[in-house]
Amino acid sequence: MATTEIINSLKNALTELQIAEKELNRPHEDVVSMSVCFGARNSLNSLLKTYLMCNNIDSAASNNTRELLNQCLEFDNRFATLDISTMMCNEHNHEGCEGKYCLSVSKVDECVTLANQVKSIVLEKLKINESEFN
Repeated sequence: MATTEIINSLKNALTELQIAEKELNRPHEDVVSMSVCFGARNSLNSLLKTYLMCNNIDSAASNNTRELLNQCLEFDNRFATLDISTMMCNEHNHEGCEGKYCLSVSKVDECVTLANQVKSIVLEKLKINESEFN
């Protein structure tokens, strides 16, 4: 089930999320929220697209987080528990978010938490342990 394309997509998404988490773990006053926001957003969307790839759904045309999440919901009800309403960029496509980010560290922390929730679902779907990528 885990093709090379899926594994590569997952690796990229996990790397982006790790970078966002490392930035978030810096002293509060030193955190670059733009870096966390972009990393978490890109990781979240990549994870959703990876999940769709696992189900043989082409999501290349969609960069809208809500659309991707709704597509994933068709395969797994666990996605219904995710609250993306706190993400200001959830309704926009990639171009709509370009150059925009949340300034608050607590706000970008919510995005990292959300990306981690999606990561758990995707890893479980693929029956992969995250330690295999470290």
